[in-house]
Amino acid sequence: MAIPKEYVPKFDFKKKLENKRYSIQFLPKELFVESQSEFLVYKSKKIKSAYLIDIVHNLILKYYFKKDNSFNLSSLVLKEKYGHLYNYYIDYLVTKGIIVLVRKHLKGKNARIYSIENRVLKGQITRFKNQDRTLLKKYKNAVNSINNNTLVKNKISPEVKKKLVEDLFHIEIDYSRSIFFLDSTIQDYDIYNRNKYSVECINDKHIFYHFDNFGRMHTNFTILKSFIRKNCLLINNEETCELDIKNSQPLFLTKLIQSIGLEKIDADEFELFKYLTINGKFYDYFISNTTIKEKKKVKEAIYKVFFGKNYNNKNDTLFKELFPTIHNFIKWYKKNNGGYKVLAYELQNLESEFIFNTVVNEIMEVHPEINVITVHDSIICAKSQQDKVSKIFYEHLSKLFITDLKPIDKFEEINIYSYV
Repeated sequence: MAIPKEYVPKFDFKKKLENKRYSIQFLPKELFVESQSEFLVYKSKKIKSAYLIDIVHNLILKYYFKKDNSFNLSSLVLKEKYGHLYNYYIDYLVTKGIIVLVRKHLKGKNARIYSIENRVLKGQITRFKNQDRTLLKKYKNAVNSINNNTLVKNKISPEVKKKLVEDLFHIEIDYSRSIFFLDSTIQDYDIYNRNKYSVECINDKHIFYHFDNFGRMHTNFTILKSFIRKNCLLINNEETCELDIKNSQPLFLTKLIQSIGLEKIDADEFELFKYLTINGKFYDYFISNTTIKEKKKVKEAIYKVFFGKNYNNKNDTLFKELFPTIHNFIKWYKKNNGGYKVLAYELQNLESEFIFNTVVNEIMEVHPEINVITVHDSIICAKSQQDKVSKIFYEHLSKLFITDLKPIDKFEEINIYSYV
């Protein structure tokens, strides 16, 4: 659906950021002394403390997003950002015991691979207001260059990307309530740290975003705890509501199977699977027919089947008992389309096409005044706009599938019940 020019959001990011004087960054205690001065001398070279902190901050941030403590550090990228002394910064961090070299450079294969020392991740991490003008200029340029990253290959339209980033600046957060919730909830230390950082950044209007190659947009908001998203966000000073797709990944697997063809799937089995996913009952059905009785653990089990290597483990066994030909399809699809990761990428692309190029696209055309936040398979909007956004969201959701299901009473006796 094309967007008429008059509906494309107009937003001067440069003006919005012109008064920004610092970036909020992670500061591990191992760099606290360095943070007290602008420069330090290392091996007869004068290096910037701000650059050391920036390197470590970005590694920690990537770790919190990906939960993978392995970083491919390209000398070309490092040199472009930190100048010709980049190798001294990396060497200092290795010598200091903050990062460790895991794998050496292999010409034509990979750059050097580093990881963050565990004691750094599990130790005290405070905040640093990085005021380095060069880094700040790069941050502002990055926010401005929404569609200029040629390394990212996704199908989200440029107009939609601009709107999504613009709308991030319309969001406010109830800071005190968010921090109280985090401090009152026993949770994983990494989850606590990344949520607290995101809350602080949103409160300070320090926006970060990233469009990946698989159709997803990652922001300050995508890593927030559900309670904070649902109870602590404001759009233009209004309370918000969140619309989401129930059992999103199984639903888009249904769409994928339907688009490829059903010759590999038992017809009755697929009919049941389709009924469950379209009606948001898939996880409840799995709970009631397996030994797993918690929705969170069910999701983890399903994701391991969908996105793992499908060895004969407990999760695969449980899934295969309920949906044997669909389980075979999952293995067949991975084997014939590039490996075990390919299904995750395809389902994310289908999700992206629906959320961004369909739903957000129409919101932008029909209601350009409405600001939204996306969190993968969900959309957050002001409560006053809920009816308008819901109409678009659920109308398109209903159009995802050919409605060729047999009468609903065929499934009235299947064993489904709900868990909180």
